[in-house]
Amino acid sequence: MESAVVNLEELSDKLTHFLNGYNLIGAWNDRHVYFSLTEEQLKAYPKLICGLYLNLIMEGDLDKANELLQRFDVNHLFRMSMELVLPGIPWKRFIEVIDYMREHQLRISTMQLSAGRPTAINGVMDFTRLAPFLERHGERFIEAMDFLYDGSVGPAAYDLFRAEWYYQQDRLTEASVLVNRIIQEFDNDSQRRLLFVALYLQTKIAAACGTVTNPLGYIKNVRRFAGKMGEQEFSYNIDAAEAYSALFNGHYEIASRWLSSNAPDEFADFCMLDLYRYMVKIRCYIVNKRYMSAVAIAERLRPLLEAGNRQMDLCEMDLLLAVCYYRTNEKELAFQTLERVLRIARRRGYYRLLADEGAALLPLLIAYIKAKGKTPFLERLVESTRDLAANYPLYLKPVNKGGAVFSNLEISILKFLEQGKTNEELAKYFFISENTVKFHLKNIYKKLDVSTVYQAVWEARLLGII
Repeated sequence: MESAVVNLEELSDKLTHFLNGYNLIGAWNDRHVYFSLTEEQLKAYPKLICGLYLNLIMEGDLDKANELLQRFDVNHLFRMSMELVLPGIPWKRFIEVIDYMREHQLRISTMQLSAGRPTAINGVMDFTRLAPFLERHGERFIEAMDFLYDGSVGPAAYDLFRAEWYYQQDRLTEASVLVNRIIQEFDNDSQRRLLFVALYLQTKIAAACGTVTNPLGYIKNVRRFAGKMGEQEFSYNIDAAEAYSALFNGHYEIASRWLSSNAPDEFADFCMLDLYRYMVKIRCYIVNKRYMSAVAIAERLRPLLEAGNRQMDLCEMDLLLAVCYYRTNEKELAFQTLERVLRIARRRGYYRLLADEGAALLPLLIAYIKAKGKTPFLERLVESTRDLAANYPLYLKPVNKGGAVFSNLEISILKFLEQGKTNEELAKYFFISENTVKFHLKNIYKKLDVSTVYQAVWEARLLGII
C-alpha cells in the first residue's frame, strides 16, 4: 500500500482513537504506509510519527525509534506518551513521565498490558525486574494505572500483577486466591482486556496444582469471551495458546495444524507482537525434532530481546534452547545455556518459568544436578518440575514420525543395547544369527531415523520406548 493513495488524515484519526478497533495490530498491518511517509507528510500530520514509532518498536528497531523521540523536547507530551511503550525504559524515567502526564491530564485510551503475550507483567515492557519494588508501592502503581487507562482499572491490574508475580515465585495458593477474585469481579469495559490474562493465568495455576486434566478447556472460555468482546489484541494469540495447551496432553494434531497454517513466519517481517507465538513455534519445532529450526528462531530473537531488556523472555528462550541441545546430546552446551537461565531465574524468583517446562526440562535438570551438584534453589526447582512432569508426561515428547510401531523383540533389543550389549551377545540371548540381529537393527534405525547404536538408544529414551 502506498502512502500516496492513503487518506493520511483518516489514518491520523485512527491513531487518536485507538479504542475504536485500531490497536497495535492495526498499526502493524498499516506499517508499509508508515514506513513510506515523507518528511513533508510527517510535518503535515505529526500524529503519524506515533504510528511510525510504534511500528519501529514492534519491528525491534529501537535505535530508529529513539531517533524519532529526539524530534521532540524531553517534556513534550507527545514524546512522553510514546516513551511509555519504549522497551527497557528506566523506572525513574517511567515515573517522571507518568507524573508529568498526570499534571497535564494526558491519558492513553487503550490497555496494552498484554500486547505480545497473555501476561500483564511482561507485555510491551518487561516489568518483572521491578516486581519486588512495585509490590511494595502498590498505591503508586494503582494511581498510575487508573490515570493512564480509562476507568478504574488500577486495583484489578495491580492484583493481577501480584498474582502473576506470586505464581512465578511458586506461591500458588496466594496467586490462585487473587486471580479467582479478579475473574469474579471483572464487570466493566476497561477491565475486559485483563480478563484474557486472568483466564490464562488461572489455567496455568490449575495445571501447576494438578487440578486441571485438560488445559485445552481454557481455550473454550477464551474463545467464548473473545467472540463476545471482539478484542483483537488477545484474540490474536488464541490459536497459539491452543497449540501450546495441546502440547501438554500430546494432542499434536492441533499443534501441527497451527504450525502449518497460523504460526508466524520467521522469514517474513518480524514483529514483537508475535513473540508469544514464536515461543510456541519453538516448542512445536522441538516436538517435531526440528532442533536447528528452533535454534534459528531463537538466534533471530536474541538481539531484539537483549535490546529491550526482556529478561524473562530471554530466560524462556534459553531454556528451550537448552532442551534442544540436550536432546541432540550436546550436554555441555545444554548445561552452559541452562546455567545462564539459572543465574537470572534464581535472582528474580522465576521458579514457574522453569518448572512449567515439566517433562521437557526434568531429564536435563537431573543430569545437570548430577554433574554440578545440588543447591537449595535447584532442589526446590526440581521438585516443582517433577510434579508437573508427573501430571503431563507427554509435554514436548518428540513425535515418532510416521507412527512407527516397535515389536516386542525390537524393544528388547533396544533395552540390551542400552546396557552396551554387542551384536554377538544379542544373537546368543535371542537364539538368532548375527545377520538377523543386523536385520533388526536396520529396521530399528529406519524407524528412529538414526544411523548408530548410540543415536538409537538416545532417541528411544526420548520417545519413551525404553
